[in-house]
Amino acid sequence: IFEGDSFSVLAIKMERWFNVHFVFNDMKVSEYRFRGVFENENIEQALKALQLTASFKYEINGNEISILRK
Repeated sequence: IFEGDSFSVLAIKMERWFNVHFVFNDMKVSEYRFRGVFENENIEQALKALQLTASFKYEINGNEISILRK
């Protein structure tokens, strides 16, 4: 559950949940705010859900996820 968390705060939580590491290539994107709940999603499903409400791209390379501005 996340309530108005910035993307950077949510990324810290997701790093623990999914055993990944986030890298933001644009600090403006790290300030985006989200509300929602993840239950059984994998990392790709979670990122696609976040993309429904915010404009960003991502690249997955092993356990590293780069978050890019669209």
